[in-house]
Amino acid sequence: MKLDSIFKQIRDAVQKGGGVKFSFGNPMDVGDISIVPVARVSFGFGAGGGGGKLPNFKKKKQSKNLADKTKTDSDDNTEFGGGGGGGVKTEPVGIYAIKDGRVRFYPIVTIREVVGIVSFVVFLLIRISKLRRKKK
Repeated sequence: MKLDSIFKQIRDAVQKGGGVKFSFGNPMDVGDISIVPVARVSFGFGAGGGGGKLPNFKKKKQSKNLADKTKTDSDDNTEFGGGGGGGVKTEPVGIYAIKDGRVRFYPIVTIREVVGIVSFVVFLLIRISKLRRKKK
């Protein structure tokens, strides 16, 4: 299978499943409120390959047999190898709540964000206190 056809299949799969459907979930009714979940979706794909000549295996009999098995259809002592991979990451962002024709967004705050903000504030307070000490 050629790399072009692999990338085309990946692109088609993303387009068929995709767009807004990846980021917004199906609306759910909870009492008189409709809730729409929202997520951040990230995709990553990569592939690579390379080729080269096989080393000369004339010194060891076992290695020579291995070299004979791995030869390509042409008798030129070259090989090609390749690989690829990909991934999808989904992070919840918040929800839209719809009630009586009014829409409100409620963000989801993670522990990581809270720790990051608190750490930044503590860092700033330490820097400010050091600057005040130097002025005195």
